[in-house]
Amino acid sequence: MNQIDDSSWKYWILKFGLIFSLGVVLVSIFKLTVIKGTYYKNLAMENKLMENKIPAARAVITDRKGRIVAKSVYQYFKMDGDNKIYEGVGDFQGYKFEGRDLAYELKRSYPYGESMSFVTGYVGKINQNDKNSNKCGVKLDDDEFVGRSGIESFLDCELRGSDGRRLVEVDARGKYVRELGRQEPIVASDLKLSIDAYWQDKIYKLLNGRKGVVIISDPKTGKIINMVSSPAYNPNDFSYDVNNEKIREYLSDNEKLPLMNRSISGRYSPGSVFKIVMATAGLESGVIDKNTEIEDTGVLKVGDYTYKTWSGISDGMVNVVKAIKRSNDIFFYKLGERLGLERIDDWSRKYGYGSKTGIELSGELEGIVPNEKWKKEVKGENWFLGNTIHLSIGQGDLSVTPLQVNQMTNIIANKGIKCKMSLLKDSKIECTDLKIKKENWQTIIQGMEEACKPGGTAWPLFNFKTRIACKTGTAEVGDGSKDTHAWLTAFAPADDPQISITVLLERGGQGSDMAAPIVGDILKEWFDEPNTIVPRKTEIKVVSE
Repeated sequence: MNQIDDSSWKYWILKFGLIFSLGVVLVSIFKLTVIKGTYYKNLAMENKLMENKIPAARAVITDRKGRIVAKSVYQYFKMDGDNKIYEGVGDFQGYKFEGRDLAYELKRSYPYGESMSFVTGYVGKINQNDKNSNKCGVKLDDDEFVGRSGIESFLDCELRGSDGRRLVEVDARGKYVRELGRQEPIVASDLKLSIDAYWQDKIYKLLNGRKGVVIISDPKTGKIINMVSSPAYNPNDFSYDVNNEKIREYLSDNEKLPLMNRSISGRYSPGSVFKIVMATAGLESGVIDKNTEIEDTGVLKVGDYTYKTWSGISDGMVNVVKAIKRSNDIFFYKLGERLGLERIDDWSRKYGYGSKTGIELSGELEGIVPNEKWKKEVKGENWFLGNTIHLSIGQGDLSVTPLQVNQMTNIIANKGIKCKMSLLKDSKIECTDLKIKKENWQTIIQGMEEACKPGGTAWPLFNFKTRIACKTGTAEVGDGSKDTHAWLTAFAPADDPQISITVLLERGGQGSDMAAPIVGDILKEWFDEPNTIVPRKTEIKVVSE
């Protein structure tokens, strides 16, 4: 074997290289252990343990029969540069965070979409105003969601849980090694609504995009079984698969107004459904009784003004039962004259007009019950007899919400007992007895039953075996057009009511022609009368209110 002579140049080059390399290593070790030793030691300790939040799911919201109408889901993802690579979606069951090197997005899913949107509402990411309000008394993180409308907003604090935490060990690259401990999140209890999701979805489809409202409730408890407002929006566009284009469409649609809950935020002239209030005021005040007759001459003249009946024909001598049955304007014009504004105003407010029902939703309007003070303050005008006459048939400045009309219907169906309207299945039932005399509510119910029989105004309901009590209404919009809102409010069975139902079609035409068939379609299935015929306007030519 050849050996390198220690006097050769190759020997000295190799020796120098070895000494230099050793020096570099020693300098690096010195730098790492002495100069920056503390820095790297601390860095290693900090990287070894990591605390992660385990998000608490918002409470599941179900309908009265346990069907899920809102739930929380999580979606895992990895980052590939600036792109998210999603790796599955799951319910909050078991909190599947173990052994995952993944981030997640918290989402809220609404299986019934548009049909349930105004009941559930939706959630959105918090903003600075939410942080400042601190309405739930807890600090909110930047990645949290809050209710923006519907039950999600009204009961936001009750739907929240408490986040959990977990302590994990990671390696030098930040990769998951093991979990060292955790505090489980506390999930809020499920919230059960009084709504029936089956009927909610069915009725929304029945309206088929028409502008209107259908409300069904239990008159004995005030619990709402369905509250449909159409057109509507899809809450998943705000909370699950966020669709900014659709959101812009919703916000800019000033014709259909899909973000307005017409059930509680729409104000309308009630038209002849208000005659229930008038009949009660007349009977309870003693101005009339069941047998009092008023002559319908077809026209009422007050000074220089002429007021006609909707039908254009005279009904002759009319008592209150026949007046409700035929929705006779002349009877109620003259009853309004006899009652005077004060008694009409008093009973309007007893029935709940001019005040909120207290439903568990934000955005409810009070409506307007006009009187002398209101007209002077708002319009700067005096009150005249003509105003009382218009008010007597639910016109003029009177404005109500569909939910208020349904509440009025419940009071008569429940024999004068007024129950607070509620969307929550297990909430306390709160009722007040208006102390309407038995003979008076019986008389009004008799008139409403007659309205659903041959000779009454609600001709599409004449064929039912189930006893129905109802009142039609056709209300002028009051904007100079000839458009009218179509109303029908009813309860059944008339002798032992299970449900009350109120239908409004915005600018929908005649109440009996357009609203009544919708009520009929619902009652057919509700009371299992599949063979009952619900005729349409094109099938029978009638003059109707």
